[in-house]
Amino acid sequence: MLPWLVLLALGVFVVWGAMTRPTRPFSWGMYSGSTKGFLWTEEAGGVRRILRYEQLRLTPDGHVLSVEELRRLIESTPPSIPFEGLIIGSGGHWSVAYEPGSRRLVTTRLAEGSELAHLATALRRLSEG
Repeated sequence: MLPWLVLLALGVFVVWGAMTRPTRPFSWGMYSGSTKGFLWTEEAGGVRRILRYEQLRLTPDGHVLSVEELRRLIESTPPSIPFEGLIIGSGGHWSVAYEPGSRRLVTTRLAEGSELAHLATALRRLSEG
């Protein structure tokens, strides 16, 4: 009887973990075949800080933020804060930069396999500034 109970509990746990919703803090599906955005801004004096989507007035439809989704969000509600960042995931790896004056998003595709080095460099810069 115990093995069936363990299998049932495991099945429920896996199904629960696979469900995704934008308001949910965690799910297995968030990291499987998804693309994440990591955005920051540089303030006066060279101080860098991480931005939340709400600060940019961007509301993604889910946990995924692709370059196409970011372009769509910027076109519908242009942010007033300049930012740069990385978009890393199954849809490719990108460096992004946005200037509110020109309302232009500049994207540069990162070389395959270099995304973790770019992310580590960005995190190091953020922790220093």
